[in-house]
Amino acid sequence: MHLLALIGAAFLVYWVLSHLGLVFGLIFVFAKFIILALGALVLLGLVMQMISGKKDAEGPDQKTAGTPFEEPPADRTWFEVLGVSEFASPDEIKRAYRDLIRQYHPDKVSAMGEKIRELAMRETQLINAAFQEARLSRGF
Repeated sequence: MHLLALIGAAFLVYWVLSHLGLVFGLIFVFAKFIILALGALVLLGLVMQMISGKKDAEGPDQKTAGTPFEEPPADRTWFEVLGVSEFASPDEIKRAYRDLIRQYHPDKVSAMGEKIRELAMRETQLINAAFQEARLSRGF
């Protein structure tokens, strides 16, 4: 029984060594194919990015998102934006902030179109700025 196992193992070693060139050849062919496919995908991505960049540049005036914490407009204070009293507790301010962000977050409306998403993004920035101002003025 041991003799058969030794003969089988020897045959397996012989077969692997004799077909090693074929095995490595197949590995290299598949590696070349994968590298070429990845290169093509990267190239396609760059072309698509260039095309979409040209499309954006040709469009009408588009406002950029701006900084994450823009100043709230002078006509609305932080407590008006958040919908709380000027003397609200930090917990009330945090709760109002979370509720508003839950309503206006751009990810919630991403399926509704680019203009609605931009509107939600501007509103979210306004809410974030108001919350930051509340935190700074109230010290929490």
